Amino acid sequence: MKFRAVRPADAAQADVTIVPLFDDRQAPKSLARGKRAIVERLAGERGAASLYNVFTHVGGDKEGRVVVVGAGKRAEYDAERARNIASAGIKSLWKTDAKTAAIYVDGTIGEARAVQAAVEGAHFAMWRPEAHRSKPEERRLPPLSTVSIVAEGNVRDAIRRGDAVGQAVNLARRMANEPANKMTPTIVAQEARALAKEAGLDIEVLDRKKCESLGMFSYLSVAQGSHEPPQCIVLRYRGRGGKGFDLGMVGKGITFDSGGISIKPAEGMHHMKADMTGAASVIAAMTAIAALKPKVNVIAVAPCTENLPGGGATKPGDVFTSMSGKTVEVINTDAEGRLVLVDGITYAQREGATRVVDVATLTGAIAVALGNHFSGLFGKPDSFVDEVRRVGVEAGDRLWPMPLTDEYRDEIKSDIADLTNSAGREGGAIKAAAFLDAAVEDGTEWAHLDIAGTFWSDRDRSHSPKGPQGPSVRTLVALAERYART
Repeated sequence: MKFRAVRPADAAQADVTIVPLFDDRQAPKSLARGKRAIVERLAGERGAASLYNVFTHVGGDKEGRVVVVGAGKRAEYDAERARNIASAGIKSLWKTDAKTAAIYVDGTIGEARAVQAAVEGAHFAMWRPEAHRSKPEERRLPPLSTVSIVAEGNVRDAIRRGDAVGQAVNLARRMANEPANKMTPTIVAQEARALAKEAGLDIEVLDRKKCESLGMFSYLSVAQGSHEPPQCIVLRYRGRGGKGFDLGMVGKGITFDSGGISIKPAEGMHHMKADMTGAASVIAAMTAIAALKPKVNVIAVAPCTENLPGGGATKPGDVFTSMSGKTVEVINTDAEGRLVLVDGITYAQREGATRVVDVATLTGAIAVALGNHFSGLFGKPDSFVDEVRRVGVEAGDRLWPMPLTDEYRDEIKSDIADLTNSAGREGGAIKAAAFLDAAVEDGTEWAHLDIAGTFWSDRDRSHSPKGPQGPSVRTLVALAERYART
């Protein structure tokens, strides 16, 4: 699917015209007279469209299909609405034969910003979760070859950015959606190699022997119960050249989490195929960064493994030494994500990353605290946390800062080792972040994104299919671009 910018006069030839309708019921002034009349008639007949509701007019060859998407109150319009309007419009075309579409954007938030958001939204709507249904018609998408964005100015760069980010988010969603038997650590590594080759990224995959030589025994402790070998994927992008990395990204890669010996309840366990969403996010973000070519050095670390209760599995009470040298008492084998991440964070720092952002479906506690609409944000120093939040929100990810103080750090101290991986349910998300903080070295700026509440949607919404949602990818790409400008 290709994107291009067109003037209003050149948009009339598309099979489908997608138009936002605000509460004032005014069609875009640049819309062709005939289609403008259609939009205004629909607005008059059905009232002002509620947010993201879709009205469709199927006309003859001259009129084509007109899709009107409710845009809500004009005063509340922002990039997220521009993104969701485009997504709702394109999603309404599922199971149609539309080959070309033209999307009108409202440029009051800045035309380039609105255009990038619309391109991302169009991509998001072209992903479906029913990948393994046997009937093609049940996973059918429109054969869209070209999507035109109706704009007045030069928005080619905005289209390029939206295209790269949109593809990356869908890549993360696709990987997270795969069943655990079709996305094992080995398969994740194979996919990463293929993606790295296509994108021009350097890749290294650390096997068990290499991880042992590096002292990554916290990570390896999680892999003990599975027959699947652990694979720690390392991707490197050197846009400015030279030594070190301006940004390190670490993603939790548990390709299936049973909880280990501390086994999870059966209800909902099938969603644990997507417990590697953090790894998928950093891998996908690197493909977008490589496509956009910012002058920045970035390293991504994705420690992947299964967490299963096999005969060799870690037992509650076992003690392991992490790559940083700190010892860890494993109280709960279902608190495995933090065991994986601490070694990934240490590895990124040893490679010269001065800023580290980790992404993980880490705790159910964050979903209890924030629900399913915000990801939890932790880190230090406060100035860096504020920057990550600002950049992430501008990119389209909803992040909410959480506390992290010495009281929580004290609670994860073990009686027999340096740290314990589980210290009670109260403040569980904060204690998990405190555990990760123990691996952060002096002078490193660090942020932790807990996406356990936002990585998946059980509801099929007008602008987003149910299933994996791909949070944090946009934040990671935007951060890379941010540090290319310093």
